[in-house]
Amino acid sequence: MSQMDYTNQVYDYLRTLGEPGDEVISRIKPWLKATYGLSEREAVRARKTAMETLSARGLVQRINVRGPYVRIVG
Repeated sequence: MSQMDYTNQVYDYLRTLGEPGDEVISRIKPWLKATYGLSEREAVRARKTAMETLSARGLVQRINVRGPYVRIVG
C-alpha cells in the first residue's frame, strides 16, 4: 500500500498554530489520526515523512528531538 504524502497538510496545520519564527507545540500525530482517519502506524509514518521533508526544505526546525516543540522557520 502506498503512503499518501501529508507534508503540505502538516505544514498548513503548523501555520495555524503560529507564524514564522514562532515556537509551537505540535500534536501532529493525533491531528493526522483525527483529521484523516489514519491508524497509529500510518500517522507515525506520515508525521515522520512530513517533518523530515519540512526540515530538509528549511520550513521547520525541531526544538528538541523528543519534545513536541517545533520552530516555524519559513
